[in-house]
Amino acid sequence: MSVARTVLNRIKKGDEDCLWTYRDFADLPSLAVAAALSRLTKKGCIRRVRNGVYYVPRVTRFGTTTPAPPRVAAAVLTRRGIAWSPTGHAAYNRLGLTTQVSPTTTFAVGRKVRLASVEPSIRLLLRPAAAVRSANADERAVLDALRDLRWIPDTTPENVIARVSDLFRSNRISFARVARFARREPPRVRAVLGAIGSSIVADPNILEELKGSLNPMTHFSLGLSDKLATAREWNIR
Repeated sequence: MSVARTVLNRIKKGDEDCLWTYRDFADLPSLAVAAALSRLTKKGCIRRVRNGVYYVPRVTRFGTTTPAPPRVAAAVLTRRGIAWSPTGHAAYNRLGLTTQVSPTTTFAVGRKVRLASVEPSIRLLLRPAAAVRSANADERAVLDALRDLRWIPDTTPENVIARVSDLFRSNRISFARVARFARREPPRVRAVLGAIGSSIVADPNILEELKGSLNPMTHFSLGLSDKLATAREWNIR
């Protein structure tokens, strides 16, 4: 079967309202794939929405659909081999850390990257962070929430800590995995995570490793000393 026929059949078997990139055809010769996608675009079978990103529209009574800009941004990042994970207010809302949803779409990315505007009306924030490729979306969101502790809207730091503690206690999110990924996070994140771990009686070896990663002479002024019982153990004020 020709490459062109293989590409067409694969797209036909896929869903409408679907994005495709060259990575979806990585098992085929890249130049032949590019030529096949170009021909399908000229025939109107697919739409080219960005360099290397194609879209199969769905026809509704209101007309043909267009892809949501955050999906396009995610596809572009994936095509460029950049690890990414949803984070920010939408992720915090999903975890029950806040009831507010921001108009800004935020992605944690594995390295600094410059992405041309996907759509002028869409606010997109790319936030460099560690452990994006290895941590799952919830784990990454918890680490970012602890980093943003004092700036998450429609909640308080103590409420965020209480909710994160519940997520760990219920094993929805693994404290051990988050602690491992926290090694490259700012010291204040490791300190708050350690205080949470102490309050939920986490593995002492994990807590010892977290504490050992902190400078014992450093104090963190987070306004939590009277709201988090274990704060002083971790030099949190």
